[in-house]
Amino acid sequence: MTAEFCEAARELNSLTGLADYVRIVHGPALSLPLPDDSFDRAYSQAALMNISDKQGVFREAFRVLRPGGLLALSLAGAGSAGDPRYPLPWATTPDISFLATPDEIRGDLLVAGFQIVLLHDTAAAVAASLAPVLKQLEMEGLPPLSSHVVMGENEKEWRINAMRSQAEGRLSLIEALACKPV
Repeated sequence: MTAEFCEAARELNSLTGLADYVRIVHGPALSLPLPDDSFDRAYSQAALMNISDKQGVFREAFRVLRPGGLLALSLAGAGSAGDPRYPLPWATTPDISFLATPDEIRGDLLVAGFQIVLLHDTAAAVAASLAPVLKQLEMEGLPPLSSHVVMGENEKEWRINAMRSQAEGRLSLIEALACKPV
């Protein structure tokens, strides 16, 4: 979605020796600049929260995947306990955050033609494992050298809000694997 992130991904692929194996393409998720049936695998990590038309994204992924191709997803979604606390890493306010429930993601994948291989919400398990991190973050703040050097000083608030929202059931963490039928 962002040209700068695509360039960073290309650079990281080059530094790790993956440049010949991974193709990074910048383009609109609802109208991919790619031919039909051209990929075996596709994934989206932490991007779908910024796109309202998830069904459209899944239709495009279905179009560009070959039969038997896999789509892997990892995204924050709506929880069952109400709206999450804002700001969050992907959105400062609810009007630019497009969260879907795990059931909505499942339905949108099925409507697009995918078969669901797995789909689950890991928020409760992640929240439990991050409880000590949340407590430390609230008490001590961010360490001097952390990702906030790149992400900015608001990262502490984003991280606390995300962790609290997960623990309170306000955010789901959706992991999914879907297959285009052969």
